[in-house]
Amino acid sequence: MNEIESEVSRDQKSKTFYRNLSNMLDYHDQLASELFSSSVLNQETYQKLTDIDTLYSYMNSHTQNLINSYLAYHSSNYVNLLVDTQNRTKTIYAIVILISIAVFIFAVLMSNNILKTIDKLSSSARYLSLGHWEIDDIEEINYRELNILGQTFNLMKNNIRKYIKELKEKSKLENKLNQEKMENIEKERLLKESQLLNLQMQMDPHFLFNTLNTVSRTAMFENASETQKLIIAISKIMRYNLDHKGKLVKLNKELEVLKAYLMIQKTRFKEQMDFEINTDGDLAGIKVPPMIIQPIVENSIIHGLADTDSEGRIIVEIKKMEEKVVIRVKDNGIGIESDKLKDIINENKEDNKKSEQRESLGILNVIKRLKLHYGKKLLQIKSEPNQGTEVIIEIPLDANNKH
Repeated sequence: MNEIESEVSRDQKSKTFYRNLSNMLDYHDQLASELFSSSVLNQETYQKLTDIDTLYSYMNSHTQNLINSYLAYHSSNYVNLLVDTQNRTKTIYAIVILISIAVFIFAVLMSNNILKTIDKLSSSARYLSLGHWEIDDIEEINYRELNILGQTFNLMKNNIRKYIKELKEKSKLENKLNQEKMENIEKERLLKESQLLNLQMQMDPHFLFNTLNTVSRTAMFENASETQKLIIAISKIMRYNLDHKGKLVKLNKELEVLKAYLMIQKTRFKEQMDFEINTDGDLAGIKVPPMIIQPIVENSIIHGLADTDSEGRIIVEIKKMEEKVVIRVKDNGIGIESDKLKDIINENKEDNKKSEQRESLGILNVIKRLKLHYGKKLLQIKSEPNQGTEVIIEIPLDANNKH
């Protein structure tokens, strides 16, 4: 009885049956003890036997009730346990489903994020392959392997961009050196040309021939003083040409030689034409390329006023301004036709070479020499047929001072 007491005590009804059954069992033990202690069989003994028999019936009935009550209690517990188990199973299934859904959603989001990152890497690589080297660097990626790939891509792109920049700088430097080389070659070629040599190093053979004839006629009909002036002028011009081969000279020195040249031309042409030189401003210290005015004046005499019988006029004006010196050579000759003027302005040398005359070669050489010295075109020509010609040269003072 003591073994099942702890089990039965869980159910109140079973506990009641158990307590009654326990009391009956104690009462049975008491009757049995009294019966066995009596040695005489009498009515009292019989009554005890009858009570014991009745007690057995009650005990049997309570035993069945205890069993039924205990079974009913455990059946109820089993049902409750089964329901609880089923509820727990449903809860577990629900949790598993929710976790699966969450894992699926996380996997989809993670996959999309990875795909977007890979697509960004692909787009950057595609732009890079098209030559767009200035694209932004790829930002840091959360995924270690992809981040390593992105950082490697950035390093590669920056190295390529740096290499291209170095190549451009080298190419730019090479182009600059080649340009300087070409300018030097062009300058040497111009210095070797017969036209430039005639302007800078030698006297024009026709001019020298005519001058010598003038000196001869002067020696015949005049005193030696006039002849001496002509010879001094010729010597000054020749010495100037030989001493200044491509160097910069003072503008005042250039004017002295020009005056010597004009003196010879006055003696040669006498009343046929007149010359005038006007200056404005302090010209001291200003340097120019040699023989840039005399060829212009010579061109005016030969091509502008050669057919003029009288009243021919050439005016040379030099004016110093704040940032430049303006040299103007004006004549009232026959002028220049528009097509020919266009060829001269555009330096169309081939068309001039086809001509049998030396017309405008002096101007072309002056244009080219000025461009070689100052890096830009400084000579302008204004002319109309039968309206004369004006040649304007603008020498920048800053560039001049640099030289």
